[in-house]
Amino acid sequence: MAKGNAPDHKCKIGFVQAAIWKNDTGFYSVKLSRSYKDGDTIKDTDQLGAGDLLNAAKVLERAETWIADQQ
Repeated sequence: MAKGNAPDHKCKIGFVQAAIWKNDTGFYSVKLSRSYKDGDTIKDTDQLGAGDLLNAAKVLERAETWIADQQ
C-alpha cells in the first residue's frame, strides 16, 4: 500500500470507513478509520469509540465480501 495511491475500494457506514488496497503480491490490505471534525477540518483516526464498534463490524464485513468477490 503506497502512500498517495487511491484505494481500490471503500466501504463506509456513518463515520467509519474501510479502505481496501491490492498489494504487489495480489493480496488485499484493509485500513479501518473513523472521521471526525476538528474545527472546519475533517480528519481521520484509527481510534474508535464504543458507538463506532457496530458500524466497524459491518464495514469490515462489507470489505471482506468485496474482497471475496474479487477472487
